[in-house]
Amino acid sequence: MTESEREAFTRCWQQNVDRLHAYAVRHVGRDDAPEIVSEAFLQAWRRWSDVPDPALPWLIGTARRLAANQRRGHRRRDALTDRVALVEGAAATAEAAEVVATQRQAAVGALAALAPADREALLLLAWDGLSVEQAATVLGIRAGTLRVRLHRARARLAAAHDTQTRTDGYPETKTGTDSDTDTEEIPCPSS
Repeated sequence: MTESEREAFTRCWQQNVDRLHAYAVRHVGRDDAPEIVSEAFLQAWRRWSDVPDPALPWLIGTARRLAANQRRGHRRRDALTDRVALVEGAAATAEAAEVVATQRQAAVGALAALAPADREALLLLAWDGLSVEQAATVLGIRAGTLRVRLHRARARLAAAHDTQTRTDGYPETKTGTDSDTDTEEIPCPSS
């Protein structure tokens, strides 16, 4: 590796390490995230001539594959509670202190209720700041396909969020008729 390539790699590290770490935290948790980040940058170092500019989509794609390999290796469960814990851990570092805890919990629950492919598509844009084209590259699909997936995922997220925010405990009631006025009058027995 030449000196100019080393300098370019150093700039790439400085520009992308925090965003790649945030991605890894969301997918493997805080304890395993540094390993994913290190391995992704090691692969970038080894294959520097193959890394495009900007490097972030390539790095996230590499981290995504590394995380999948790690999950298979550890045989982690894909239970809803585990996914919620990971998403909450990432959300705890987000710059949204003004968000009320109950609203955040409903949003996290709605996000966790999505299928993994829907959640991944939304988070690549929302949390990782990728464009549709960059996220499509990470996922290995066409941008048009991702746009359709995003449209459907947003609709499912809205429906899941509506379900999560119904916390009043009362069943939905039909409007237009009052059950008290529709009863028959029962005659009293004469004495």
